[in-house]
Amino acid sequence: MNVKKIIKGIVGLGAMAGVAYAAYKLGESKGKINERFREKYGDDGDDIELDDDEDEFRFYDNMIEPDDECLAPKKDNKPSFSVSIHNFAPLDSVKVDGISEKDMDILIYHISHDKYTSNKQIREWLEVDKDTAAKVISALRKAGYIGEEYSNYIIPVNITTEVYFRLRSYNNSKK
Repeated sequence: MNVKKIIKGIVGLGAMAGVAYAAYKLGESKGKINERFREKYGDDGDDIELDDDEDEFRFYDNMIEPDDECLAPKKDNKPSFSVSIHNFAPLDSVKVDGISEKDMDILIYHISHDKYTSNKQIREWLEVDKDTAAKVISALRKAGYIGEEYSNYIIPVNITTEVYFRLRSYNNSKK
């Protein structure tokens, strides 16, 4: 079995060497034909007319092309925000008894990554009972971070990660 693999490898290398040699010979003959053509018709590489101060390697860089406005015009790199932070209450205003401000902040950060959340998910993140999770949902709804619960117990999330970080920087700038 190994002998067959060795023979197959040698044949493969031989085929590769044959292709490489054929390409070399073809390129060599092509060069001779081009050389004869230049001799016969006097076509030299020096026929390009350049000014004395121009570098011949930068021939195409010096071309002046009309502006056809193919590309979009440059605009200022000002950030554009799709949602205003004024639609949401400040992060530090969302408070529930028994939940620390840090845990509430982390919860808001987590839900900002999702499109939907649920009472069960909030209970698991905060490790609280149903009643406390319901209070948290009520506080988040009053702040505008989440919407009304659907019939299948799924709650749409209104806050995005972008808005979360903008609210966070706004809170930090006030302190």
